Amino acid sequence: MKVAYIRTSTKEQNLDRQFDAVKKENVDKIFSEQLSGKDTNRPVFQEMMDYVRSGDEIVVVSLDRLGRNYTDIIETVRMLQERNVQLTVLDAPFLRFNTGNQTLDKAMSDMFISLLSYIAENERTKILERQKQGIIQAKLRGVYKGRPIKYHAQAKKPKDKLVFFNVSHQLEREIPIRQIARENGISKTTVYEIKKRIEEGVSSHG
Repeated sequence: MKVAYIRTSTKEQNLDRQFDAVKKENVDKIFSEQLSGKDTNRPVFQEMMDYVRSGDEIVVVSLDRLGRNYTDIIETVRMLQERNVQLTVLDAPFLRFNTGNQTLDKAMSDMFISLLSYIAENERTKILERQKQGIIQAKLRGVYKGRPIKYHAQAKKPKDKLVFFNVSHQLEREIPIRQIARENGISKTTVYEIKKRIEEGVSSHG
């Protein structure tokens, strides 16, 4: 069997490009999902891994579709090699080694897979760093507001404003966080967030 695995990190992203690319490879079955590649705990990915058998082939558009973590990618590739399942990466055709020497083919494949996995993870790190720097710059310019605050003194909804004042008063009376959360129908995390803003002297949004 020749199967394909296509993935986007979010449902807002489009799978069409990957779908068109793998269809040209005349695959028998396509596994697709829209879920973060932060780890291998993805339902469709695990379904595909259970589905393939010795002699099968898995087609992906790029190596980072398997995951974004260096260790996870290497572990997946090695698992496929142990099960005699071929991996074809469309944007890395040079990974299709066929020297006639199985040991040499595997050694070369391992080397390039390791290199590409490192590059993929390194690129991910650079993207996150750029995002972090962008947020810092936006804060300095005063244009980054972060996650909207629901409960505060100037909340538009009377109910949200009431919750804020209730929590404030209960905190002053040193009522346990768990009880405050339960009585106001909010999470303990939200109570801690309100408590932190009050302590920092930021009772309103912005």
